Amino acid sequence: MNKMLFAAALLLAGINCADAVELGFSGMTQMDANTYLVVQDKKVYEPGSRLGVLQVKADGALDYVPLTVSDWKDQDGQSSDLESVCRLPGSANEYLLAESGYWDGKFGRIFQVTLTADTAVVQQVYHVPKIVAGGKGIHGDNFEGMVCIAQGDAVLVVLGERGGSKRYKQGYLRLGVLDKTAKTLSWQQYAAQPLEIKAPGRWLHADKKRTISDLYLDKQGVIWAVATEDGGDQGPFRSVIYQAATVSGQAEQLKVTAVSHPKVQWQVDGFKVESLAAPAANVAGSYLSIGTEDENYGGIWRPLFAPLKKH
Repeated sequence: MNKMLFAAALLLAGINCADAVELGFSGMTQMDANTYLVVQDKKVYEPGSRLGVLQVKADGALDYVPLTVSDWKDQDGQSSDLESVCRLPGSANEYLLAESGYWDGKFGRIFQVTLTADTAVVQQVYHVPKIVAGGKGIHGDNFEGMVCIAQGDAVLVVLGERGGSKRYKQGYLRLGVLDKTAKTLSWQQYAAQPLEIKAPGRWLHADKKRTISDLYLDKQGVIWAVATEDGGDQGPFRSVIYQAATVSGQAEQLKVTAVSHPKVQWQVDGFKVESLAAPAANVAGSYLSIGTEDENYGGIWRPLFAPLKKH
């Protein structure tokens, strides 16, 4: 990573912390009106924090505080390639953090954590579905988005397979049921019902685009997704944000339905958006918040406003 360029960019953006030069947004969820929990996709052998709290201040400045995890409570050690995060419904400080998938028989974990002022305590470790485990020369599952939805006494967990590989040309939503009391996360109930997602937009290499780089559930029951395309760690990057699915029904009868003909709502050229979240209250009129993971250039946080229209 070109940390000098990234550090300069963060100073211009108003992020104030010594650890900021490590920051890239691989996943993000809103904690309160102006605060976000951010996860990073560091591999197991890379040092540094894996998650932290980003605050949007009233003057528009950003403040980032890394969180410490003292014990990941799993034999595979600290997280490797965290790609998504969601808050557990009905909880003020419990979250799920998901790795992208399995690699050489390891990882593929979902960590249930409780946050304190400057730490994250792992309460339970679950796993993502193991459909095709990745490894050297093997294009396996890659989950890059996650939302959590209250479903009666349980939680419906929706994972977004990114697509853009030899095995998965398109993206998919896979559904699981988390029982907090029994401490289980099962993918069997919906195993035969993955939802295929096709990203809209014009792509230079349509078969290599990542259909889902993150997911976000709004208050109207719409699951938003972002698709990305890049030419390598130096870019160029392109991102498209669109409505991927809807959630309907009540209590234990929730139904997730793919949007049949999604449309481009925002196109973000020059950046690889890997995080979607609710708008910050301190940024009046904004529709969404985005975070980027621009490889050699680090990442940025930005609000999104209504798309420009022709007059």
